[in-house]
Amino acid sequence: MDLNDEIERLRTRCIGCGKCSKVCPSLKHGGIDPMEVMMGGEADMSTCINCGNCSAVCRRTDPMAVMQDLIALERDIHISQAFKDTGYAMRPAEQVPEPVWTGEDILVMPGCVTKAKVPYVIYAASVAFRTMGVKAGELPGNTCCMHPTQFREMTEPERRSYRFEMGRTAGDRTLVTLCAGCSQELQKSSVPAEHMIRYLHDHIDSLPRLDRPLRVGIEPGCAASDLWKEMREVVEAMGCEVVNTTIGCCGKNTSVAGPLMEEREAECAGADWIVVGCPMCQVKFDAYPDGIPSMHIAELVALAAGDPGSLEFHSLRR
Repeated sequence: MDLNDEIERLRTRCIGCGKCSKVCPSLKHGGIDPMEVMMGGEADMSTCINCGNCSAVCRRTDPMAVMQDLIALERDIHISQAFKDTGYAMRPAEQVPEPVWTGEDILVMPGCVTKAKVPYVIYAASVAFRTMGVKAGELPGNTCCMHPTQFREMTEPERRSYRFEMGRTAGDRTLVTLCAGCSQELQKSSVPAEHMIRYLHDHIDSLPRLDRPLRVGIEPGCAASDLWKEMREVVEAMGCEVVNTTIGCCGKNTSVAGPLMEEREAECAGADWIVVGCPMCQVKFDAYPDGIPSMHIAELVALAAGDPGSLEFHSLRR
């Protein structure tokens, strides 16, 4: 695909309303202004988090696609050998501990970051579903959701074909993701999928309770920010007290990640754990020096069920 033509097409649809700038976590800390980029201005693309907040509030065009196209052009990013070999944007790590799946009534799509960086979350998800009495398994033949920048050189129909194939494999079975970015991408291609926060909230009466209450901060992640209320109700149902009143972004691997993480750690001060809904957030919080220990929401369910096995693989632990 000619990315320059795509950028121009999307830019011409921008009316300069500024909604994207208001929701950009990078701009708040001196980073990129998405409206300025959409109006043709120059910007430091290394400060774009690719969180998708800009496109989530825009009804006319797709600012995040423009950001990704510009980044792909500036850095000469192409489809990785890892994807060609494995179907994932990054090479999967060994799944430790090994998940124990019990069936295929529910199918789980882990996502590339989970597979490569926090594979223990997949084990926790298998424990969580089993505890809730759900026969779950990993979606056969699952691949990347096609969100990463490396796939911008593909046409949208080419990217969509991978999502369609996962939807075809799932059939009429419920498809649950461990990454909200994955569920968003699938939904954009009309593939029914829901993030685990949504699934847990819909089955809140089946959740186990912790033996002792925990004070937690909750960070659903950028792509799951609309599930803030549901996430709070889920953790409270398991016996947690939520300490934070705002949510935010980890900053991923950008130059604004430092101040964004400082902000989130300060907001969650006093928590025993930070519970996240995003595998990338888990990577960032777990690597934060002297930070508050964190866990994916699937791990909280497993912990409440009496299985803390996945927590042994964390860098930060209580």
